[in-house]
Amino acid sequence: MSQPELSDEDLLQRAGRGDTRAFDQLYDRFAPRLFGLLRQMLYDEREAEDILQDGFVLLWERASTFDPDRSKAFTWAVMLFRHKAIDRMRMLGRRNRLVDGAVVEQTTLAASVHASTVDEVQAAERGMVVREALNELPKEQRQMIEFAFLKGLTHHVISESLSIPLGTVKTNIRRGLMRLRDLLKGGA
Repeated sequence: MSQPELSDEDLLQRAGRGDTRAFDQLYDRFAPRLFGLLRQMLYDEREAEDILQDGFVLLWERASTFDPDRSKAFTWAVMLFRHKAIDRMRMLGRRNRLVDGAVVEQTTLAASVHASTVDEVQAAERGMVVREALNELPKEQRQMIEFAFLKGLTHHVISESLSIPLGTVKTNIRRGLMRLRDLLKGGA
């Protein structure tokens, strides 16, 4: 007599207790549907495959936090994967904007080889003003802004790498950007 098939919720709870066989069964059940969702979100099969892999690592790490009274197992998993995909889209968007900005900058630079030294001096002054304003921010805010905008890290990656809550990362970035705006406008 065969054993009755376990529900998704039972499998997820077992995976949360370290049961690799339960995790394997969850993977087999969820992977095709999650991959389809990720492919729709990202419009890129390779990116969807990467997020699928990263998402299942995250699912394994966080399975113990699953509460069957709050949601179905698949819904819970979809939220994890959706957040991973959104983080990836943000990172890709930031990277594309940086590349586009670099192309525009190079094109502008090539077109303005004969630009006056006055323009160069003004650009250098603006860069210096921004650097000075950035240095006036509290260390945590400056560090978060540098990680997010200069290194292109997602809020989630910053949170994990510094071992601080995600909300703290977002708050520090928001407050830092607002303070930076005020400083650049000449406010105190």
